[in-house]
Amino acid sequence: MAPQQHLQWFDENIGWFEDLPVECLDAAVPNCPGWVVTDVFNHLSLGLGLAYPMAVAAPPTATATEAFADMSAPETAPTGAAAIGAFSANMRSCLGSFRTVDPDRPCWTYPGPGTARFWIRRAAIETAVHRIDVEEALADSPSPLRPDRAVDAIAEAVEFVLPLAAELTDGPAGRLNISSPELDLRLQLGTGPRQAGIMGSGQAVLNALWGRPTVVEVSGDRGLADEWLSLVERAFAGR
Repeated sequence: MAPQQHLQWFDENIGWFEDLPVECLDAAVPNCPGWVVTDVFNHLSLGLGLAYPMAVAAPPTATATEAFADMSAPETAPTGAAAIGAFSANMRSCLGSFRTVDPDRPCWTYPGPGTARFWIRRAAIETAVHRIDVEEALADSPSPLRPDRAVDAIAEAVEFVLPLAAELTDGPAGRLNISSPELDLRLQLGTGPRQAGIMGSGQAVLNALWGRPTVVEVSGDRGLADEWLSLVERAFAGR
């Protein structure tokens, strides 16, 4: 997907969160153990809305500490309408900065030197994943992702999220084959003689890779599949 498509997706997700009623903010979010909806708002507002523009502005050779040197969180996390207000302000500011930056601008990224398009894509997908979390928490059926968005989100998990989680947890040794017939999608994680496979709808595969409860067909070494599918929880506490 092109950066402009990611920006549109990001914008849509921001708007969806902004439209949530204050009354839902105390609802538990099972996909993010220990969190309520307010925590999702604050997580995105601070960890993405404030942080990602800083990363885009950081030189490619920066460290994470240098990239986020000016990052400061409020002493008390906002609640209620204030949480929605802070989210809207920070996320809209982030979206505005993304709209003015050259997607090919060199900058620091988690994997190393990269370009701004890494963060634009990250923003769209991160908000999409947490939108699904909140939709499920509020007993709604998650809005099905468009096929191109599902393919892109799954690809990003394979290219970035899971390899980073594997690096942080020294895991797993073996290959996970990923397929979704409805998307005509076949991808692979890892290498080695051990093999496992997962297959399902695009939404189910995305949820599985992010460690969310879902139903996928598992083949081969089930233990290896479980190792891969538990990585996000082990590395990032499910976030």
